[in-house]
Amino acid sequence: MSVVAAHLYGNGKNVKAVSLDEPIDCKGKSEFVWIGLFEPSERELEQLEKNYGLHPLAIEDALKANQMPKVDVYGDQLFVMTRTAHLEHDHIAYGETAIFVGKNFIISVRHGSARAHSDLRAQLEAAPSLLGPRPRLCSPRHPRLYR
Repeated sequence: MSVVAAHLYGNGKNVKAVSLDEPIDCKGKSEFVWIGLFEPSERELEQLEKNYGLHPLAIEDALKANQMPKVDVYGDQLFVMTRTAHLEHDHIAYGETAIFVGKNFIISVRHGSARAHSDLRAQLEAAPSLLGPRPRLCSPRHPRLYR
């Protein structure tokens, strides 16, 4: 199984571990699911597609490594493909991360790089205000951004 971490967060705190096999019904703006995967199987991504309504083209991109960086908007979801790099001994190691962002979830899919996002998760969990409900930062003059 390629699940690195899968948790429900509420008011900025880790509430409980979650499974890929069942969708999580978040209660309001204070709850969200964060799932981190490393080189997942097609079956795992298809399960997430079913549970969270992910777009099939984004699933296809997240499954295959060596994608170009991009940002796609699918309805009320955002799909971001990034290239990553870090120093590993005396050379640069490359990888990529696909990120699905929805109203109540973040799903990251990592390929290549052995460097996990565990440190980032730990830093955010240590500061619950960073994971809690946020004020709206966009102007009501831009309704597409103001949700």
